[in-house]
Amino acid sequence: MGEDALCFDLILRGGTVVDGTGGEPFVADVGIRGEHIALVGDLRAAHAPCVIEAAGLCVAPGFIDIHTHSDISLLYNPQQTSALAQGITTQVVGNCGIAMGLITDEPIFAYERRWLAPYGIRVTWEGRLALFYELVGERGTATHIVPQVAHGTLRKRVMGMERRSPAPPELGRMQELIEQAAEDGVWGFSTGLEYAPGSYARTEEIIELAKVAAKHGLFYSTHLRDEADHLVEAVQEALRIGEEAGIRVQLSHHKADGVRNWGLVHRTVQMVEEARTKGLDVMLDQYPYDAYLTSLLTGILPDWATEGGPDAIVDRLTNPTLREQIKAEILALHPDWTEPAHWQRVVIAVARNNRDLQGKSILHIAHERECHPLDCVLDILVEEHTFVSAVRFTLSEEDVQTVLRYPLTMIGSDAIATAPLGKMSVDRVHPRNYGTFPRVLGRYVRELRLLSLPEAVHKMTGLPAQRLGLRDRGILCEGAIADITIFNPLTVQDRATFEEPHQLPLGIEYVVVSGKIALQQGVPTGVLAGRVLKRQEA
Repeated sequence: MGEDALCFDLILRGGTVVDGTGGEPFVADVGIRGEHIALVGDLRAAHAPCVIEAAGLCVAPGFIDIHTHSDISLLYNPQQTSALAQGITTQVVGNCGIAMGLITDEPIFAYERRWLAPYGIRVTWEGRLALFYELVGERGTATHIVPQVAHGTLRKRVMGMERRSPAPPELGRMQELIEQAAEDGVWGFSTGLEYAPGSYARTEEIIELAKVAAKHGLFYSTHLRDEADHLVEAVQEALRIGEEAGIRVQLSHHKADGVRNWGLVHRTVQMVEEARTKGLDVMLDQYPYDAYLTSLLTGILPDWATEGGPDAIVDRLTNPTLREQIKAEILALHPDWTEPAHWQRVVIAVARNNRDLQGKSILHIAHERECHPLDCVLDILVEEHTFVSAVRFTLSEEDVQTVLRYPLTMIGSDAIATAPLGKMSVDRVHPRNYGTFPRVLGRYVRELRLLSLPEAVHKMTGLPAQRLGLRDRGILCEGAIADITIFNPLTVQDRATFEEPHQLPLGIEYVVVSGKIALQQGVPTGVLAGRVLKRQEA
């Protein structure tokens, strides 16, 4: 072997390689040249200007977060701190039918612009993904980004917030926008069928749009139409869409919401298995928590009451007659919501007009205001002009473990990458933003032994790479892109809690992105070595 063959830009020495395939770990050195892994083996005779002593640490492919909403924060948080600190090197964005790169500066997108306004971000990209990601490239990003085209945003573009089926020209326009997004390099087509306006769409509409996505080799990721009482029917709908459109299916953040639905995931996982035996490529993703965060609107107001968007919703909620009608429909559908215990489980997360409400349960606020909890919810929606989120402690830990054990479940944070300092630290986010991947490794691998270490790493690396079709990521091997996460298996754990979510995890020691050290001894280095990955270039 010549002298040049023993020269590397970076050597990871003596670590335990967990290569992402699910195979047994092994001790080896890893030599990196440029942005690629050049050699895995015995490099005692080799040299490099930078050497990381990795003995006692695990050296794994960089974690691939299959489900995020970090396209919301890319332009104001290029460091993507909370993601990078978890060991994430690639994020899939545009999930749940929402894609920031598709919005415009039109009034219909006032709600989405409220995510950006505190950071001075103006919408200048005219609803074109290529222009949005060109801006991202100019500002830089610490992680790689895998974009999707999103149904809800497309529908808003074409139909506004109208609760009806599209006319043929409108359906055709949405299909054209999917074609354009495919040209711009997206990897998937997402829906959020529990959220307006996605909830207004019939199954047939989604099938016709998914057929266009399938033609371009995209996969279909879906926030199901219902994750509670009609979970089984919602899974049936997703499987039907996959079959009739001929498209690969991803069931997003799979769970069963509400005490009376706990255990349904056994049935839905079986449905997935049966669909796979019939030839449908369907998988799951999940975050490892027994509570979720979403808009306070979601799953509360009847569909008709959300038509027209925030202004129309507030008008209805301040009209005494319509408000009483809305309340009556809600309580008829959810009689258990008359019980205080339900509202104790719903906790305000982000309320920018009423920061003092953050962290308080609806029951607590209702007692303070001396009103019924449902009136409290409707009042808060008016006060915040519907821009308010809540954590709901309505999931089962047993269900979390059931879904996590399923071999075709990947790990997805469902997070918006954030940071523990400045304006971003004021929002009371879900701890999954900081803790998802370390929590799996610490709690479910080391403490509970629910998964082996190779199984868990495979769910974070090789499996999502397979789902996406990323040929040079997800497996730690010679020739692959040098996206690498180095962690201590004895100390890795999440620290973020619902009470104090802005806490970086422990045990993620180094993160290498495209051959550059982006996290060193748990601290971001400021390196922005990520890039937007286009499907045609993969």
